[in-house]
Amino acid sequence: MPAAVEDSVRDRLRAMAAEPAPPERRPAARRTVLRVGLVGGLAVATAAGVTVVQTVGGSKSGVQLAGAAELGDRAARAAEAAPYQAPGPKQWVYSRFLSAGGYDMNTWWKGVDLGKKQETSEMWNRVDGKSSAYISMKGELRVIGESGDLAKKGSGGPAATMVGGGPLYNLGNYHTLPTDPDALLRRLQNSRYPNQVGETGPEDVFEMMSHILDDPSPPKLRAAVFRALPKLRGVRLRHDVADAAGRRGEAFAFVDGLGERVSIILEPRTYRYLGTRQEVARPREVTLDGGKKITTRPGTVLGWSARLDQKIVDHAGQRS
Repeated sequence: MPAAVEDSVRDRLRAMAAEPAPPERRPAARRTVLRVGLVGGLAVATAAGVTVVQTVGGSKSGVQLAGAAELGDRAARAAEAAPYQAPGPKQWVYSRFLSAGGYDMNTWWKGVDLGKKQETSEMWNRVDGKSSAYISMKGELRVIGESGDLAKKGSGGPAATMVGGGPLYNLGNYHTLPTDPDALLRRLQNSRYPNQVGETGPEDVFEMMSHILDDPSPPKLRAAVFRALPKLRGVRLRHDVADAAGRRGEAFAFVDGLGERVSIILEPRTYRYLGTRQEVARPREVTLDGGKKITTRPGTVLGWSARLDQKIVDHAGQRS
């Protein structure tokens, strides 16, 4: 995995371990899913719990939405009308995304540096979910999973291979999920990883739904996700939310038990997935290693991404 992603995940897990779990339930074992659109946002471990997000401001897009249910219905109808060709199991999903820079794991509570140059990254995920790849800082293609026989970009040696976990659902098994919104919500709420500790909470379900939308998933499933999201406890509409590329859209927003708000941003007319934004919604006190106490500040942006491109390709390293 890219060093910046690894550092982010490690730091957030350390922060979570510093606090006791809420008494009402044990936190589910988070999966640290290393996803293109989720870097610094949904690909981090969070504790359980829900807080209602209030709708913020009015839409500047000219599209007036009454709430998350209307956003979900409009986005679902757009998804159902979109053309779609299912990829083959051995094909790959290529994604290029932009994320805010300036993250420092030693001062993670300060968030990203919004004034610093943003970083563009590329990643490939095989459709069957068994392998992924990325370009290292040295410009080499690194493959994670069973396809480690691929050569490094620019060299004759074998690519580095690391067996890693992944999302519970992916393009290889999306066909097993129901496309009725209520049935889908129940399925995700009852889904468990083999090594999961604790119950599957709303934050876990929100993460799985965001993952499905980040993928080139089948239209009927996308439509079901859009209609199910407003039914998930704690999800609210936010107007005029910008992604890391400056594109503004309407968003499904959710606040987790750590007081961090994650927004899934959609283009306001086509309802195309744009990216995610993670920020502090309410302050909390955290005890760091060594006993020092810090308090997170509302409004601090902890992660910010924008998906710039996505294609189905035949092998890792291919862009078109």
